[in-house]
Amino acid sequence: MFVPLGEREYEPCVLVPHALTERQCDRAVALGRALEAEESRVGDDPDAAADDTTRRSRTAWIGDDDDTAWLYGRLTRVVARANRAFGFDLIGFTEDVQFTRYDEPGAFYDWHQDGLAGDVAGRKLSVVVQLTDPDDYAGSDLELFGVACGGPPDPDWTAATRARGTAIVFPAFEHHRVTPLERGARCSLVCWVGGPPFR
Repeated sequence: MFVPLGEREYEPCVLVPHALTERQCDRAVALGRALEAEESRVGDDPDAAADDTTRRSRTAWIGDDDDTAWLYGRLTRVVARANRAFGFDLIGFTEDVQFTRYDEPGAFYDWHQDGLAGDVAGRKLSVVVQLTDPDDYAGSDLELFGVACGGPPDPDWTAATRARGTAIVFPAFEHHRVTPLERGARCSLVCWVGGPPFR
């Protein structure tokens, strides 16, 4: 089931409840935790130093192979259906799936875009899949500027995006952030779908 937000002509995102089942979330977490995590960087330069004034979290990369084909297949179907709301010209995943852990108090990611210019100009859609039960942490909420528009958080939006297994699909040029973690730990999957540059 796909839930575009509101009645606006332009929708900044599409929410996909139950994009992954509880069991699939468990499998994804196991895949991610089995990999060596590194301090998250800003941008896609592998030699860049971590910038904890903009982002503080840990990431690992889940490649596409026989053990992860189920995950890539599921994400591909989610993207194909969600893209009906956007109609973007897409070619597929441009990078491995990122397993992100916010597991220290204060871990966050400030306002940013995932694509539009530079080395990431080919990113057209961003996908974030919530893997952690919402009762297991506080804070660490995904916010999109196109939804919040600088106002107070919408409790319905927050509840929907925190539901385990939900995917949030949005144009990579949308400004978004992850608020500071207050307690517990939150894990998510993040991936990008590319295509010809916007014109």
